[in-house]
Amino acid sequence: MTPDLPTPDAPQSRSQRWRRRLASIEAAAIAGIVCATGWSFGVRGLFAAPGIGASEVEVARFYNDPGAGLNALLLLQVIVIATIGFLWFVGVVRGRLGEREPRLFGTVFLGGSVLMAGVMIAGTSALAAPSVLVEAGGKAVDPGAASMSRALAVSLLSVFAPRIATLVMFSTAALSRKTNALPGWLIYVTYIVGILEFVNFTVAEPTVYVFPAWIGLVSIVLLIRDRPAHLRSPHDQAAA
Repeated sequence: MTPDLPTPDAPQSRSQRWRRRLASIEAAAIAGIVCATGWSFGVRGLFAAPGIGASEVEVARFYNDPGAGLNALLLLQVIVIATIGFLWFVGVVRGRLGEREPRLFGTVFLGGSVLMAGVMIAGTSALAAPSVLVEAGGKAVDPGAASMSRALAVSLLSVFAPRIATLVMFSTAALSRKTNALPGWLIYVTYIVGILEFVNFTVAEPTVYVFPAWIGLVSIVLLIRDRPAHLRSPHDQAAA
């Protein structure tokens, strides 16, 4: 007796289709766009807090605002979602490369990406810490402590993060050269941006947005560019 095969509309078939969609390069591109948007929006909102050189009056005025703590917590939620999007982007890209991924560059890409996610979480947490103290603990913020927290965040986001981002960008460019996953012009742009990030020794706020902008650019290219035949899955090749 021949066993019943699942029909195209069976739950198992639908589940398989959803798994393929979540593992598709289009899903990676959308996750990358979510990451780029969320990181930029979240960091920009948290940087609105008083800077390192702010006076005690400015610090007290900002953190006495009843909405400051809630806004910081909401922005942290946005950053968490964006970080998950970034890790999803990394996972799908590595999954699509599969056995074609060079081990050395693939390991650097994965390690740098995980480290980048950790630095972003730590840096934005330091930015939001004074506001969270007010919201969760109901305590007044000491101006000196707020300045120290801001200095820690600047160190993480403007010193460490750009160098780790360079590692991710360089490994991505190397993987793309080996697998033709990205067009040649974007590989050269990646190298140029990575070099500029690495040699930039300023702690200016705009340097924080370079990596999210690059992720957004790569994601858009992945979304609109036809994948090379050697990077397509058997299901994609059959559909083509």
